[in-house]
Amino acid sequence: MSKIRKKLHQTRTKQTYVRVERAPKHSVGYLEGFVVGVGREWALLAQTSDGGWPDGYIAFRLSDVKSIKSNTGISEKFARLQIDWPPINPFTGVDLNSVTGVITGLAAGQHLVGIEKERERDALWIGQLDDIWPKWVWLTEVDSTGTWLPAPLGYRLRRITTVQTGTRYLQALSQVAGNETPKQTK
Repeated sequence: MSKIRKKLHQTRTKQTYVRVERAPKHSVGYLEGFVVGVGREWALLAQTSDGGWPDGYIAFRLSDVKSIKSNTGISEKFARLQIDWPPINPFTGVDLNSVTGVITGLAAGQHLVGIEKERERDALWIGQLDDIWPKWVWLTEVDSTGTWLPAPLGYRLRRITTVQTGTRYLQALSQVAGNETPKQTK
């Protein structure tokens, strides 16, 4: 993992547009964007979608990385033309050394977060952080219609492979759902 971490640090310093290929069973296989943070266990990417459009932030486990390649082409060139170039890490206090630190850092300020457990299945669970225990995270979830679920649901921390926030989808879902979450106990 030290080779992976070193390469991620280099791409962050040089502001290289990268394609991070990952190995979990149900992952899309790769992520694209600019590395804005690297820890012992996790890295944070200013993610881009097709064409190089900025699309939020995604943290991923270093242990899932197969390779890191610089990616030049239209997406990289377009990303550099955007008004918010170069990408910054707006989550400067996020602890990339643990899944707990990643989730609490990205969820700060009541941001919606999406978590994936790509070793088990292809799904994204989206919600606001309700509570975090030593081995579990509890999210008050919002479904794809923008409806808040009535009670928080728990997920094992060790199973989480990515945590994302600020994507266009999460922003749209947040606006439709509003800020009023149900206040019930687990």
